[in-house]
Amino acid sequence: MVDRQRKTIADLSLREYCLYRAICTELETLQDAILFEAVVHADFESLATAMRDRRLLIEWLRELYLPPSSDYAETGLTAEVEDELLTQASY
Repeated sequence: MVDRQRKTIADLSLREYCLYRAICTELETLQDAILFEAVVHADFESLATAMRDRRLLIEWLRELYLPPSSDYAETGLTAEVEDELLTQASY
C-alpha cells in the first residue's frame, strides 16, 4: 500500500460513499460465497473466482484510499485481514 492515509467514512463524498457501500456489500457476498463453496460444494473454480474478486475489491479499496470494510459493517474485513489476504494471494 502507498503511504497516503486511508479516508474515514466521514471524509467520503456522497459519490465515494456510494462506491464504498457497493464494494463492502459485494465483499460480504463474496465472503459468504467463499465459505459456502469451501465447506459445502468444494467447487474450486467458483472458489478461486470469488477469492480473486475479493482480492481485487480489497485492492480497489486501498487504491482509492477508502476505509476497510470493517468500518462499514462488523462482519467486514479489517486492514490487518486485508493485508493477510493480499499477502497470501501473492504466493
